[in-house]
Amino acid sequence: MKQMTKQTRGKARSGTAIQTRGKARVADILASAKAVLVSDGLSALTTRRVAEDLGISIGNLAYYFPSKDALLQAIVAHVIEGYDKEFEQESKSFPNSPRERLQAFFRYLIEDSKRPEVQRFFYQFWGLATQNAEIAKARTAMYQHFAAQLLKMLIDIHPGKSASALEHTVFALLACIEGLHVVYGSGNIDTIHSAEFDDHMLRQLLNMADILDLPRY
Repeated sequence: MKQMTKQTRGKARSGTAIQTRGKARVADILASAKAVLVSDGLSALTTRRVAEDLGISIGNLAYYFPSKDALLQAIVAHVIEGYDKEFEQESKSFPNSPRERLQAFFRYLIEDSKRPEVQRFFYQFWGLATQNAEIAKARTAMYQHFAAQLLKMLIDIHPGKSASALEHTVFALLACIEGLHVVYGSGNIDTIHSAEFDDHMLRQLLNMADILDLPRY
């Protein structure tokens, strides 16, 4: 998953993020918190645990993130920012080819969904959103963000179609991509852990995006 809503920004307090040391501290806190969330789950994620892992005081951590909810929201914002940077980098390889840009977008997400740490993060994230109102808001903002990115790519490919005509396709594609985290994380199944399955999934996504038969740029 650039633009983000206020609920998902989760930045350090004014006057700290602009300082190099403050930025480094925030990055360390987010990395540690995400590692705890992924490895040990929500119950293990406390500000005390993160502070202890980093060897800093709770007061120091609270200066940047005064609550667990603030920390969770910042983790989500950090994940969105990471995806944005990766997608932007992928897009630079195909500045004049919307079709190839979308293919690169899909290939990246297929590979990303195979990573165990990514699967664990999203399992936790989906679960958290059913229990925590602020995380539910962050979930909504995250998918709106990704949907807007994907819609922009589809409009570039299908300039004759309106945004409203492409919205169902956008969310169908997102549903398939999200499902890959579950499928790839379901165990050591040879069929899905193969290049053939990857190619099959890519073709299905391209078919849903209605670009399989478009000429190559």
